[in-house]
Amino acid sequence: MIERPLYLDKIMPFVDTPFVKILTGVRRCGKSTILKMIIKKIKEEKNVDDEQILNYRFDSMEYEDMTTKELYLELKSKILQSKKTYLFLDEIQEIEGWEKVVNTLASDFDVDIYITGSNSRMMSSEISTYLTGRYITSLNLRKLLL
Repeated sequence: MIERPLYLDKIMPFVDTPFVKILTGVRRCGKSTILKMIIKKIKEEKNVDDEQILNYRFDSMEYEDMTTKELYLELKSKILQSKKTYLFLDEIQEIEGWEKVVNTLASDFDVDIYITGSNSRMMSSEISTYLTGRYITSLNLRKLLL
């Protein structure tokens, strides 16, 4: 794994904030690797237990025909009631209507949410409709790097 300390240093201040962290980019640019690095750093620095981390990769065949309702029920059933849960949702754009699920989870539960997706499929108007004022994208993070 290629370490990306510059990206990580810019993302970490947003850990445990109410913002949904959205990492976008072209295919194979390292979004999933950055998620793994965030998980590792959160475990080390925040003393987070494995049970508090939910990590899903939605480009897997396991989730190919998953509906929005199934996604919601799956995640809701795994969210801890007694501690903050950290959700890492890789390639979430594979689930149609994901924005509404993420908005609901962010509103109703003690969660910290990180998602990835390709540029072309993540820049829909649905993000701004459902997550207005609740998210920060990699584009904003990139500006922070300058």
